[in-house]
Amino acid sequence: MSFSWEYARPYEIVPEEYISRLHSDTLHVLQDVGIVFDDVAALHYLEEHGCAVNFETKVVRFEPELIEHSLALSPDKFKLRARNPEFDIVFDGARVHFAACSGMSVLDLETMERRPGTLSDAEQAVRLCDALENMAGSNTGLGEVSDKPTETNLEWLYATAIRNSEKVTSVGVMNDSEKWGIRMAQAAGEDIIVTVNSASPLGWTEDQILGARRAVESGLPVGLQSMASPGVTAPATLAGTATVMNAEILAMATYVQLLKSGTGMMYSCFTIPLDMRTTMLASGSIELGMLTALSAQLSRHYQMGSIVYLPMTDAKLPDQQAGYEKAMGWLLAGLSGINLIWGAGMVDGHSLWSNAQLVIDAEMCGMVGRCLEGVQLEENNEALDLIKEIGHFPGSYL
Repeated sequence: MSFSWEYARPYEIVPEEYISRLHSDTLHVLQDVGIVFDDVAALHYLEEHGCAVNFETKVVRFEPELIEHSLALSPDKFKLRARNPEFDIVFDGARVHFAACSGMSVLDLETMERRPGTLSDAEQAVRLCDALENMAGSNTGLGEVSDKPTETNLEWLYATAIRNSEKVTSVGVMNDSEKWGIRMAQAAGEDIIVTVNSASPLGWTEDQILGARRAVESGLPVGLQSMASPGVTAPATLAGTATVMNAEILAMATYVQLLKSGTGMMYSCFTIPLDMRTTMLASGSIELGMLTALSAQLSRHYQMGSIVYLPMTDAKLPDQQAGYEKAMGWLLAGLSGINLIWGAGMVDGHSLWSNAQLVIDAEMCGMVGRCLEGVQLEENNEALDLIKEIGHFPGSYL
């Protein structure tokens, strides 16, 4: 059992020449269409660094040279410090880690019914994450709890995760809560994951921009997550969605590197397709897995780290559907080389947390990790001498 696996030859979903073409298309979008930065300070800062800024529409247009220069400043290796150094997560383009995500309610294992989560549920989830060897990061399993004030709900969850785990955890950039999560982690002598989310199509809101600045000022890596949804906030084609996703992420990557060159960055795909018949998000779709694989390839092209808050499932319980949808998601993300796959424990999209699913997911992660290790062809592994010694049936290797 392990919490980190190395991969030697990641799966590539498209030829490398297509990645170069997608990059070129992205530069055209950034130069000709631009990205909305809904933050006055960011607009002035980007204008000072050579961007064309329309302060009325808040659209920023980037010259290709500035994008290329900023990407070159991104480090190809960095780490997130855990309270216990044995659980530090290294982003070096060669390792895959698995971790737990969250839901908005809890699946009660005694009644098999949904119910609001409590801080006690959150503590149990964190301790379970800490105990599972295949989980590199821990989570409270909940986006909110019913027994704490709304105004400080997220802060209670961050404190619970930090108190009860030796592993890396994360914050959400919401309602200024990331400020307190970062300070709690600093007090405990550890890093915390800060991921900012785009406002697709082609935009970043004030709170997410502020969250990125806070992470940079604290010396933390920044997760750059696109929320482009095929057919909704991006073109229906996967290639079109990838172009929007890439433009959003490269724009924020440029801003981050201008703020502080050498800041670690994690490329993050959250491009959930819409089922056009039902208008429901198809969170267990294979297309999401395919876009995840493409995001891994893009992250390596830019020498960034990578993180996804997946895999998900549309199943309402930890059942056969959850099994095959999540297994395919884990395998695609793992084989593609996503550095940190933060999705264990979730069912019904991002809405339901299950301790049982967490344990099942951890077992799947172990299987994916074993697959990543591959077949070892070292000297004497073929056991030729032993094959000669045992010979034919009814000989036995028992």
